[in-house]
Amino acid sequence: MWQKTAENGLRTAIVSCARFANSSKVGPVLSQEQTLSDFSRMISELYEIMHMSEAYSAFAERHNIRSAPILTVIADETAELLCERLAPRIAGRTVVEIGGGTGILSLAMAAVAKRVYCIEANPMWAAAWTQILLEKKPKHMSYLFGAADEFVGCIRGDVAIVCTHSDVASLKLIGQQFAPLVIDVYGEIIEANPGAFDPLASRLRAAS
Repeated sequence: MWQKTAENGLRTAIVSCARFANSSKVGPVLSQEQTLSDFSRMISELYEIMHMSEAYSAFAERHNIRSAPILTVIADETAELLCERLAPRIAGRTVVEIGGGTGILSLAMAAVAKRVYCIEANPMWAAAWTQILLEKKPKHMSYLFGAADEFVGCIRGDVAIVCTHSDVASLKLIGQQFAPLVIDVYGEIIEANPGAFDPLASRLRAAS
């Protein structure tokens, strides 16, 4: 199911990610003229090269990647709102985000958490945001490229964050190996107001 919806999700993410790249809080990585052309082209090229290619399929199988390649936090405003919601439970604590995508939410959480580890197995998102992470990543936030189970026993946190819509059960399960508290961010929001949430997200969660 998710393969058919991933492209629509990516198209939405391209515009939002481009805006994020030029937001004042992150700093202008690209000029206004380049943003919607160069940045979106870069994301599109990465997606075309990797998604559903033989190389990516082999990579996903090798690393046991089952989650859909759809970004769920694609703007700094969204990250800040989610961080505000999470703040009472992550302030001053060590946080492990599993399936952190481009690292936007982890960057926001780093403003209140003691330490943040962002784990992402999908090379599309890791490659797309290397420049921003190099320029803006604080010292107490680390972006770890690889499947989450590769880091079990290497890092430990107080709180594990899962902020996605696919393969949620598996990510929550592995989250228990990193921290005593696991928070399914969107799961909490959907539970509080299920009728107001994106139908695509609900379908992805139901299928995971």
